[in-house]
Amino acid sequence: MGEKKVFYLDPDDRKWIVKNFEEYLGSLADIDESKTIEGTFLLKNGKMIERSELFNHCHVCLEKLHYHDEYDSLYCKVCDEWREESCSDPTCEYCLGRPEKPSKCEE
Repeated sequence: MGEKKVFYLDPDDRKWIVKNFEEYLGSLADIDESKTIEGTFLLKNGKMIERSELFNHCHVCLEKLHYHDEYDSLYCKVCDEWREESCSDPTCEYCLGRPEKPSKCEE
């Protein structure tokens, strides 16, 4: 059976798909043909997100996550949500007083 490729594309930004994807495939022409490209690819705004980089991206919108020093936690600016749960320690200096939304933080 032949190789399969699965592409997950941005649901909101589908304008770039045909033109940019053809350009991307054209850039693959320089790759050694003896190597195969297979697997699952995540694309956001015409750029591929490597599997090793997924933990740095929001699982909802695929935007890059940000780190808040004061609360020692990752958050998504676009979704305005923390991507790490508060710990269960009621005296934790990082989680104590953390606002519900990252946008409510004093910067």
